[in-house]
Amino acid sequence: MNDRMERLEADASQLNVSRGPDRDRWWQIAGAVAMVAGVVLAFVAYYVSLNKSDPRDINSNIILSVSMLALAVVGAAVFLRYSFSRFLRFWLLRQLMEDHAHIDRLVASIDNGRVPQSQDHSS
Repeated sequence: MNDRMERLEADASQLNVSRGPDRDRWWQIAGAVAMVAGVVLAFVAYYVSLNKSDPRDINSNIILSVSMLALAVVGAAVFLRYSFSRFLRFWLLRQLMEDHAHIDRLVASIDNGRVPQSQDHSS
């Protein structure tokens, strides 16, 4: 299995295909940070609202906590989108390489199994 992975990586490096822009990696990291920060800040805003006595302050902090939860959901969506794109890019490359190897084996077996026909049809 390791030989196949090494061969796949070597073949992929020869294809002149980028492994994905670094921008994708940064978006994935930004999504993870937004997800975690949104949840943490939502709980902080909620706990701060528990110590307030004015209903306007309480409502403001609750609105802030709901907004931070929305940020966490958006961060999770961004994280999942870029995680799946990296996975699917690798999966597609693997499928292409395996299909190419399968076609090469098929063509080789057809070539090896072909019987040369004689040119003499005089019998």
